[in-house]
Amino acid sequence: MADDFIAASPSPLVRGLCRASLPVVLPWVLDVVGVDYEESELARVRALAPHRVLITPNHPTNTEPALLFHLSAAVGQPFFFLACREAFDPLWGLWGQVIRRIGAFSVVRGTADRASFRATREILARPGAKVVAFPEGEVYSQNDSLLPFHSGVIQLAFWALEDLRKGGDSGSPLYILPVAIKYVFTRDMSRAILASLTRLENFTGVPPHGDTPPYVRLRHIGRAMLHSLETEYRLSGRDEGRGMRDEGKKSPDPPHPSSLAPHPSEEEDLTPRLDAIKEAILQRVASAAGVALPKGETLPERMRALIHVIETVTREEPHDKTPYDTELRRQQSERALPLLNDLRRLANWIAVYDGYVRADPTPERMVDTLQRLERECFGKTYVRGPRRCRVRIGEALDLGTCWGAYQNGKRAEVAKVTRAVEASVGALLKTYPPCPLP
Repeated sequence: MADDFIAASPSPLVRGLCRASLPVVLPWVLDVVGVDYEESELARVRALAPHRVLITPNHPTNTEPALLFHLSAAVGQPFFFLACREAFDPLWGLWGQVIRRIGAFSVVRGTADRASFRATREILARPGAKVVAFPEGEVYSQNDSLLPFHSGVIQLAFWALEDLRKGGDSGSPLYILPVAIKYVFTRDMSRAILASLTRLENFTGVPPHGDTPPYVRLRHIGRAMLHSLETEYRLSGRDEGRGMRDEGKKSPDPPHPSSLAPHPSEEEDLTPRLDAIKEAILQRVASAAGVALPKGETLPERMRALIHVIETVTREEPHDKTPYDTELRRQQSERALPLLNDLRRLANWIAVYDGYVRADPTPERMVDTLQRLERECFGKTYVRGPRRCRVRIGEALDLGTCWGAYQNGKRAEVAKVTRAVEASVGALLKTYPPCPLP
């Protein structure tokens, strides 16, 4: 089954081969032409070598696991990696065999994966163990902002500390180490940005405005895509001069934004419309899958729960393998696959809000947003460029100093530490100087 736990099986040989491949993989596969550390911060990690450490980086792209492996090599300490279950599937499972031998083990997101939780606790209880877990839980495609951290990651560390204390070890520390990763382009991205805007204008039917500032062109494209998505999900939309369309009234559709004046108001906050689309996707998938949509949970948590339900349907083998059972499973899988497309759309847009580029119009933020739009339109990204990665490492927090408060109120202390770790990573991200958009 797709949700079977996959344990880490570290191999010094495989780890060594992967370390040797980094100078090729980083620039040629991941567009990372250099990794920058503060030497004093590397010394901080080296000093933690004898201790148990949970490492909590941000997760803007799919590149961070490789960069944490790079950090592992830089400090000469092996790391374990808590990785989503689907990360083990590419290349018919061969990729999973590689990453489990460098220390990766699986977790099924959106569920109480007891086998994974137990493995995390057991690893963190080992002297000198280092475990990397991404508290955001999702790749969110924003270079210098965060999704809210999930308290479950910190809870795992407290459980490991509980295991130590119950085992008679009353003094050994267990540290949380915040890490911030940020990318900076090493060449002028103006031409690549303009080419991406033109591609997207052509695809979405927005008249090209080559003499218009890139940010205004980006908003034209965004408004056109919002309009199309609102039509797809049967939502009321807002366009210039129209106000809000009354939901339930049979009024004529408003004109597509491609037919609007080339300089619409830039004051409209598009975030409520984005949020409505995200909620509509969740509702559509839950209804089609015949499951109740979780209430009171965050959007990423509800999304992950639905992804787990749909992936189980599409990949689980029937228990009784008669031809009829197999055919029923095939039909069910066929019905579920379009729902995965909806959820992939939601994952792509999960952290999007209006004003991300406007607040700090760097090339990196512009490309973040263009890559989302290209992924939505073309299924892949075209705009890219060489980047340097800047890794910042914060002060380690010894959970032992929180033990008394944790005993008095476990949930409250887990939430408090989660917010503190999130704030630490966020502060590290803000230490990089801005790089204005050309």
